[in-house]
Amino acid sequence: MISNLINKYINELNLIRENPKLLDNYCFDKDALNSKHFERLRLNIAIYNDFKKSDFEIAKFLFMQEKEWRKYGKDGEVDNLYFSAFVLTLFQLPQIIWLFFEAKDIDFDSRIGFDAEFLFSSGLEKTYLYLESAEHPMKESVLNYIEQNRIFSDYSEVEINEWKNDKTSYFKVYKFPTENELDFLFSTNERELFLAELPNWIVKKKNWTNQDLDLYITYAKYSGNKDLQIESLKLTIDKSNDNFLVEIYKTRLAQLYLDTCQNNKTFEILESVIKQTKNKNIIRDCVEQLCNLILNSKILTNDISKQSYKLIITQQKKYKNFSPVVDKLINDVLEIYKIENDKKSWWQKFI
Repeated sequence: MISNLINKYINELNLIRENPKLLDNYCFDKDALNSKHFERLRLNIAIYNDFKKSDFEIAKFLFMQEKEWRKYGKDGEVDNLYFSAFVLTLFQLPQIIWLFFEAKDIDFDSRIGFDAEFLFSSGLEKTYLYLESAEHPMKESVLNYIEQNRIFSDYSEVEINEWKNDKTSYFKVYKFPTENELDFLFSTNERELFLAELPNWIVKKKNWTNQDLDLYITYAKYSGNKDLQIESLKLTIDKSNDNFLVEIYKTRLAQLYLDTCQNNKTFEILESVIKQTKNKNIIRDCVEQLCNLILNSKILTNDISKQSYKLIITQQKKYKNFSPVVDKLINDVLEIYKIENDKKSWWQKFI
């Protein structure tokens, strides 16, 4: 299956190799519904698996489009930007330092997340020699950046090569033959094929590792299937030994039960978590869900709504306040019960 997909991507790449104008179909448009984020990823995968030095301009174009995508915070995966940068490193051209420096300066997250090693991915000596003779508007900024960051003075060619090996390992999912076909389908947003393969992946799992469980939660969420999301969290809770993580997983599970109108199960989980935890943040999340349970309910007098109300009041008396959002929800709940009680008092006058 994966070999067929990669061949499909390579066929698309071959069309662009023959007619570069086709790259216009892969441009990022901040106002468009489709950012072409994953379409560009698939072309990068094609370059990675059918590498040709002559593809530099194509890879450069794809990276520049990913930089634009990053600026506007469109939905997608930032790893696509990093992979696009990684593909550019394969060409071993020191002039890519300008592109990488721009990417590192997009925003605060990029300054932290975009590895500084990218700047020297063509090799330390090769990059420094290039910078000595290069004429570029950003030259002074790049040199100042290097001088101000002591980390660069500690770099060696060995460390740069180790970093490149780490990146190769990190992006091995995109190199054929891949070890995890489902992860490839997930990462490339091949949704229909992913959904068809997911049940087989679940059935084949016998000894669930923590990594498997994390993937199960991620895959279930991506599938959009609430029942599957519930099952993934129940399994993770059952196999986890970390009490703090279990509390987080339980609040997520409670939210899923709330989303699927299973209010009894929502309340049971939230009540048990509140009784067991001493973490105010966890309790805040539980109170928020309890408020939403009441506010979403059309029957304020049922047992679940009454018990939820009592639990909310108890926690409010104990902690006074949680956050502006949760405190407002609590006030909304108090207000509707006040209105309800006022109605009862008014009718009792005529009884």
